[in-house]
Amino acid sequence: MCFDVAVPDRVKPVATSLPLGRDTVYWRVMSEPMIFAGGGRALLMQVAHPGVGFGVEQHSTYASDPWGRFFRTMDVMMKLSFGTPESSAKQTRMLAAMHKRVVGTTDDGTAYSAMDPVLQRWVWATLVDTGYLVYAMVRGPLAAPELERFYEESKLMAYGCGVPVGSCPETWSDFQAYIDAVVANDLHVSAAARSVAHATMVPPLPDPVGRLVTVPHQLITVGLLPATLREQFGYEWDAGRQRRLERWITGARVVSHALPRPVRELAARVTVAQRKPMRIGWLQRRGTELTAERMADFDAAAS
Repeated sequence: MCFDVAVPDRVKPVATSLPLGRDTVYWRVMSEPMIFAGGGRALLMQVAHPGVGFGVEQHSTYASDPWGRFFRTMDVMMKLSFGTPESSAKQTRMLAAMHKRVVGTTDDGTAYSAMDPVLQRWVWATLVDTGYLVYAMVRGPLAAPELERFYEESKLMAYGCGVPVGSCPETWSDFQAYIDAVVANDLHVSAAARSVAHATMVPPLPDPVGRLVTVPHQLITVGLLPATLREQFGYEWDAGRQRRLERWITGARVVSHALPRPVRELAARVTVAQRKPMRIGWLQRRGTELTAERMADFDAAAS
């Protein structure tokens, strides 16, 4: 819980349990709408871990209901982090129940389970790493004390998602070393990961919006991937693409700083406040159709 002591924010005790308040650094970072641009990067880093990749391919609705999956994921994560104590606890129970059903084997016969702490920690780590990476590019990096506070608060999210208490890297520096080690030693782009990536790299939006969004989406997703992982997926990168990415970051920074904080936080506040996950029927139906068409091309090319 957070102590209700009327002291300046910089010396408030760090939260010790979920939910987190809106006076936390974690809220400031994760309510920034621009961080959602990094969603593709986080997902590709997740599925590059074989256990996660096959779990997503075999059990997720990433292809059959991409928008519904996104809305449900956002609902769970935001309410787990920032909802009422009752709502946050409910999301923890829901996640545990869902994860218990996600079991299977990879292409080499290795068993996986979504209850595996190693996989749970990696999924959490990609969200924290990507969220802060995009936030720092758009809003500017946090000062060292705030960064450590952000990381301490993020650990509570890990524990709420099922990661055993005490098993997260101790400090932000340790966390970055952990990310580097997993990228270097544990990730392997499998057929399952390629399938998820193929579906993810083109947002399931009807034209002309789809065409407008796809180019920056792919630029951000590929450009922010670790270089070795980018190569495993077979994505090309060069100086021209890097310059275009930097221009996008500059534009995003201008837009973010032009918008007042209440406007930037609006989507997060609405998500936390509404009783059920967002649902946009026509968009979800059209998204499913577009993704099915895209995956049919992928399956045909792979056969």
